[in-house]
Amino acid sequence: MENRANYPFKFYTRLTLPQLTGAYALNLKELLGGIKKSDDPIIYYHTHHYLIQHRYHIPSSPNDFAYWITERLGEDLLGEEISSLDFFNCKTLDEYKDEIIDKITAFMSENKKTKNVEMGGRFNFMRAITFIMNTGKEAYTLKEFVDILRHITVFSIYYHFFESHVRLRSAELNDFSLWIKDEIKLPELADKIANLDPYTLTIEKFKEDIIKLTENYI
Repeated sequence: MENRANYPFKFYTRLTLPQLTGAYALNLKELLGGIKKSDDPIIYYHTHHYLIQHRYHIPSSPNDFAYWITERLGEDLLGEEISSLDFFNCKTLDEYKDEIIDKITAFMSENKKTKNVEMGGRFNFMRAITFIMNTGKEAYTLKEFVDILRHITVFSIYYHFFESHVRLRSAELNDFSLWIKDEIKLPELADKIANLDPYTLTIEKFKEDIIKLTENYI
């Protein structure tokens, strides 16, 4: 008999509006200074909005900082180092931000001269203004969970997996895994979902993999 949760999984979705901060950078030193002054919504926007924008293919540079450093400044090595930082190894955005700062600072200590770009190629610091909405969909069983998951938008996947990492301040947990572990009592499935690498998959493929993993336990 399929396990039935005492508390349902409630599916939420999110809408993000980008907002210009007015701050910008023309070189690596200014970028570093801007990152140091940036709050969580700015750091989060520049390191995660690409996951939604690139729904069907994986971008070569997985965040705005890495892209600008590589494409505008031509510093491929530093761009690769920033790209390789794993957000899911950090418990907070501040920790992730510090890793970015450390990489840029170390690079600048060994490379005194870096490129300046024209205003047209500047890095514009943006802030994410996020609105969270209840979809009205709830699941008490794993089958109900998968049935809803098949039709839910990727914006809901993004909220429950990526944004939950920030809310829960955990490198291991997300909303899906937490509910499956605590309510459905399937810690093995919860761990398998938590161990998926979202940075090597498109968000559409990521959704498919969660569904396939979950179907094996129904």
